[in-house]
Amino acid sequence: MKLWGQISVELNVGDYVEAADHQKRLEDILQQVRAAYPEATLAMRERRQRRPTPAVRPAPPNIATGRLNAYAES
Repeated sequence: MKLWGQISVELNVGDYVEAADHQKRLEDILQQVRAAYPEATLAMRERRQRRPTPAVRPAPPNIATGRLNAYAES
């Protein structure tokens, strides 16, 4: 059986220099974690703010036009 454990740290940084400082600190912590879990990895991603969603969703495209189908008699 495989398990996946995750530790999340959310950071608010002003610039890339500050982000690099935090990354260095996390890499130092990662070295300690790797002593017990050699396969441990670190992934850092920019997390962007979500755009506010509208309160009402737009109407779906008109699938039914209200027009009757033309049927031929056989």
